[in-house]
Amino acid sequence: MQGSGWFLSTSAKVRYSTGALAYFAQGIPMGLLHIALPAWLAVEGVPAADIAAFLGIIMLPWAFKLLVGPLMDHFEFLPMGKRRPWVIGAQFGMVVSLLALMWLDDPVAQFGLLTAIGFMINVFTASQDVAVDGMSIDLVPLEEEGRLNAFMSFGKAIGWAVTSAITGSLLVLYGIKITALVCGAGAAAIFIYLVMVRERHTERLFPWSKGEASPKNEPPPSFTQVFSDLNHVLWSRASLIIMLIMFIDGIVSGYGRALMPIAAVQVFDFTTPQWADLNAVMGLAGAVVALALGPVIDRFGAKTIMGLTILLTGVHAFTLAGTQEMWNNDTYVLVMMSLWILLLPVIMVCALALAMSICTHGESATQFAIYMSVSNLGATGGSFFYGMVADVTSWSQNYALKGLLVFLLLLAILMFRSHGHPEELLEEKPD
Repeated sequence: MQGSGWFLSTSAKVRYSTGALAYFAQGIPMGLLHIALPAWLAVEGVPAADIAAFLGIIMLPWAFKLLVGPLMDHFEFLPMGKRRPWVIGAQFGMVVSLLALMWLDDPVAQFGLLTAIGFMINVFTASQDVAVDGMSIDLVPLEEEGRLNAFMSFGKAIGWAVTSAITGSLLVLYGIKITALVCGAGAAAIFIYLVMVRERHTERLFPWSKGEASPKNEPPPSFTQVFSDLNHVLWSRASLIIMLIMFIDGIVSGYGRALMPIAAVQVFDFTTPQWADLNAVMGLAGAVVALALGPVIDRFGAKTIMGLTILLTGVHAFTLAGTQEMWNNDTYVLVMMSLWILLLPVIMVCALALAMSICTHGESATQFAIYMSVSNLGATGGSFFYGMVADVTSWSQNYALKGLLVFLLLLAILMFRSHGHPEELLEEKPD
């Protein structure tokens, strides 16, 4: 058993496929909770402010997943791998919490319970994300990071695209119970795959299997050591600017994810299945573009590619804001909405690569989780911000505000300078 199987440490194919499938699993709650459900709730007459609040609350676990990082860096069961037990446990929790949606009889009438279960789903999804990211940083060579992030973003984009299309129709045709069952089954299939993948050759497949901890995995550091090392690396100039970039990027993302499905239904006359299907088609296209960008990012750098993508996003927002007279043109609306969906996975892969590029190996799970938590805190704030302005601004003003937020993000990206290996880069001191 120890000599055969799938091992992350020695196979690039296993690393890429595991990253893609783990992120596909993260796309399942995203497609349901962040795309299909908001559009369905808007059709059912739930106010925009309530939908925005729902999105903000269920995103909170992503904002505070930095609390999970130190636990993963400290509490380990090395005979099964440094991160793998956490990956498996979080994926199992995702399966159970998705199936918990079957308790709902009427999501609109049980809006509080829907929000609570959505929150718990994201607790496990965000924990799985921390574990997978930490495992990737531990095991992936620096020269593969761009391609790995492309595969992971590809997997996540495929996950939310497929899930949004399926659940958009299932919610309308069969209700929440069947929708939850299908989503739980999809997450369970990936759980089985993750159980079968090991980090290194000497490690156990199951807790009761034969095997031992790899000598390449050092004993876990104390909490004092973890936070001491983090205190050193987090306050470098590069790290501070990364946190600023991730925070503003999160605001833009959260604002857009609250605005777009509501506008699609209430302004552009999409049905829930139509909006979900558009997300599926363009999400798949965006996933292919993101996958192709992996080698490009490795060559030209995440900063350059992300800057160009963000510039295009800003132009898109201001164009949509200034062309309200064309909103009755179905072709124009379809192109503009499609372009926004297409850009999502591209921005995601660039942001992941940019943050990962300055992570040190010793505190990878915690450090990367902090950067992602800052981004997700911004996303929560962006959703709440849209909820605050939705009733006092016009649709055109909403898109203009999005463009202004994108402009701030572009300024932050221009401030970032990368000129060395992560271990050397983070020795810089703030100006």
